[in-house]
Amino acid sequence: MYFRISNTADKNLLEAWSNASLKYPNLYKPQIIINGLNEVTIPIITMEEKEKISLAIWGLLPEEYNEDWTLFQNTLNTLNLNVEHMDSSIWYTEAYKQRRCLIPVTGFYTSYLRNGEMYPYYVGLKSGKPFYLAGIYNKLEDGFITCSVLVGKASRFIEKIQNLTDCMPLLISSTERSDWLSEETSLNRLKELLNSDEDDLFHAHPIAKEFFNNDISYDSMLLPYEYVKSNFK
Repeated sequence: MYFRISNTADKNLLEAWSNASLKYPNLYKPQIIINGLNEVTIPIITMEEKEKISLAIWGLLPEEYNEDWTLFQNTLNTLNLNVEHMDSSIWYTEAYKQRRCLIPVTGFYTSYLRNGEMYPYYVGLKSGKPFYLAGIYNKLEDGFITCSVLVGKASRFIEKIQNLTDCMPLLISSTERSDWLSEETSLNRLKELLNSDEDDLFHAHPIAKEFFNNDISYDSMLLPYEYVKSNFK
């Protein structure tokens, strides 16, 4: 469901806000839509390098995996992983315990099915500033990092603008950043971090349906779009 995110923060803003430096500044660029269904890299802050903003391929792969990213994602899409599964013995739970990351974004997207038509929504902070999505990562033998966004039960705010799924990306506040990235944080504390409620800090609005066209991205795409009211009730 959550295969697209947005990060429109420029280098200076991202570094100043996160209090971390870009590890590969020449490779970073703001993007209105980052489509994870393509093989893309996104900025992350890892437990190993807490003061650096690294780049990771979006879509977690097992550490010992050595075949093509697309082959794995076509078999098991790991752009999102549900936090409810982290108590199991499935292969990626070790990353949750030992390799957590923060994924800075300025927004994410969801959709609502209404009268037989799909309407996209953009979700971001009222302030317009970046915020962190909770994630986990693995490092492959060749040194590349792969990651996944953690999702969990949708908040009351998100439930109002989506009806195709009951989950949402999980957020980590800047004040709880150190706890999320700490090796000493208990599993119970991790659950507390993922259950924080910050709905009142966010806003959402419908955007143009060109969003669904993977080949289209323009500066005004994030602006509110007014649909015909008779079709939008």
